[in-house]
Amino acid sequence: MQLIRARRAAVAGMLLALAFPAAAEESGVRAFLRRTIGLTDAQVAEVEAGRVVTKQLPGADKPEMAAFGALRVAADKGTYLERLREATGAPVHLAVNGGYRSPAHKLSVAATPHMWATAADRQCKPGDCDLKLARSSMDRIGRELDWKAPDARARATQLMKQMLVDYVAAYQRGGTAEMATYADNAQPLDTPAEFRKVLAASPYLLQYSPELKRSLEEWPQDKAAGAEDLFYWAKDKFGPKPSIAIYHLTLWRDPADPARAAVASKQIYASHYFQAGLDLTALVDAPKPPGGFYLVDLYRARIDPPTGMLSGVLLGKIRGGIEQGVAERLREAKARTEAP
Repeated sequence: MQLIRARRAAVAGMLLALAFPAAAEESGVRAFLRRTIGLTDAQVAEVEAGRVVTKQLPGADKPEMAAFGALRVAADKGTYLERLREATGAPVHLAVNGGYRSPAHKLSVAATPHMWATAADRQCKPGDCDLKLARSSMDRIGRELDWKAPDARARATQLMKQMLVDYVAAYQRGGTAEMATYADNAQPLDTPAEFRKVLAASPYLLQYSPELKRSLEEWPQDKAAGAEDLFYWAKDKFGPKPSIAIYHLTLWRDPADPARAAVASKQIYASHYFQAGLDLTALVDAPKPPGGFYLVDLYRARIDPPTGMLSGVLLGKIRGGIEQGVAERLREAKARTEAP
């Protein structure tokens, strides 16, 4: 445990000193990647060449997963942020992309998503449900659905859509405090508390941008200056079954120093496996020539630890899926940003 904490502190300190400044000397970035993250010289050369390199990072306990990724992008930060904004609203198909994540969809209280792969289950009840739902949602399913009706499954799917849109609307009004207390297992899970554990495990965020950290925790009451907020949903495939997840995306540029920029993706709901998650991507100026910028990605999540004889296999699959997810996001970001 002490070794994990020491490693975390080292990562946090080096990120502050090397990854997050507005401009970074190449030697400093190389030292950070090699000494702190533990990449080889060959892997560092891959990053400099614009190819993604990832690594799993240690967690404080079994539910915590973390992964790191980095690459160099031959474009400017403004293009990255603008095209990310456009991609988050693209009306595209839900099919899983590369076995990891579908393209994103905007989500608003006025428009439900086109498709949801998950529907309510007539057996769903507090302490025993296949979906992560609050007790109030389970009660609503019991009140509003007649499972004997011929169109029961279609009505269940439509009700799930509406409940998820209502959930986002509540979050938009009240922020983290409105995130659900999942009642699918015998022990209820307070997701606001789980998300705060993720924040507590991310000291670099507090030191790099206290205002962004406060915004992630206290939004909408405390919104960071220079931040733009979007909501989207995606279909993630980490475990044996896909998980529908909803995210609060924050695009941030420091009004006092526009060279400082970051993107934070906060998971506010997941239908399976995930208790909380935060993906933080820093945009770091690269030296000239050739210029461009580095994408430095740190993803941290808390999951339902698998149990049983195959728990080790499932845990490895989830860890690998998380690392693969970081790689996929970085590759897609680079291709999207560098495209004509």
